Amino acid sequence: MRSNWQQLVLAFVLAVFSWYLVTGREKVDSWVPMRVEMTGMPDGLFIKGGMLGSVDVLLRGPRGMVRKIEETQLVYPLNLSRVTPGKNVIGLDPDNIPIPKLFEVVEVRPSRIELDVERRISRDVPVKPVLGSPVPDGYILAGTRVRPETVRVTGAEKAVSDLDDIRTDPIAFGASPGAVWEDRVSLDVPEGVEAAPLAAVVTLHFSPRQGEATVRVPVRIFPPGRSEVSPKTVSLRIKGPVQLLNDKSFEESVEARVDLKPGLEVGRHEMPYQVKMPQGCELVEARPDRVTVILK
Repeated sequence: MRSNWQQLVLAFVLAVFSWYLVTGREKVDSWVPMRVEMTGMPDGLFIKGGMLGSVDVLLRGPRGMVRKIEETQLVYPLNLSRVTPGKNVIGLDPDNIPIPKLFEVVEVRPSRIELDVERRISRDVPVKPVLGSPVPDGYILAGTRVRPETVRVTGAEKAVSDLDDIRTDPIAFGASPGAVWEDRVSLDVPEGVEAAPLAAVVTLHFSPRQGEATVRVPVRIFPPGRSEVSPKTVSLRIKGPVQLLNDKSFEESVEARVDLKPGLEVGRHEMPYQVKMPQGCELVEARPDRVTVILK
């Protein structure tokens, strides 16, 4: 009975050992993700498209070791030292895959990478302010100043060469910006292009919009007394800010007057008259330009 027990134990140990030998030597296939790491990129070039972050590798090796290799973060070193501007097809060499000799690389997906490489250049382009709202009624944009006037842009050769300017973000200055508006405004940099600096100080100068109006006003004599004037009214064409000219009280603010000199004799006198009007206005034409004053 004792001999049979020992034989059973020995048989069990031999069975386990045989199973280990069989499973340890049995080879299986397994797909393993592998991160791609770029090296040796030439100065002045950059990858516009086609770059992959990882590839899939089919490995064949001992079953007992597959799980360990699956848990290892593998990296494929991709040498880019020979790439040139344009399309570059680079094959993925299985010999460059860093794995133990117990494993065999069966397949790599994809087997090659097609990279779109462009030359990277820099140049200075002007900054162009962009208004985010129309100029308020009654005003015009009299002048614009940008500091700095140019910025340096860097990126793909074609993208940078096609740039005529770098525009600002839309500028919002409100309904009453005043004579001068100034603020720091961010730049609207196209995708794939870098700019330095990323903002500019924009100064906007606003002026009242000019227009003309014709008014008819009475002629007044100073000092008042025994005198008459002919004609009693004159027509005045005046240039000035549109908002002021359109004001209902504008005509009342315009005055035509004759100042009589002391000692002026009785009789008829043809005399010029003075026109007083609000600040910022200019007399374009007066009809008639002289009036007749009759002293009694």
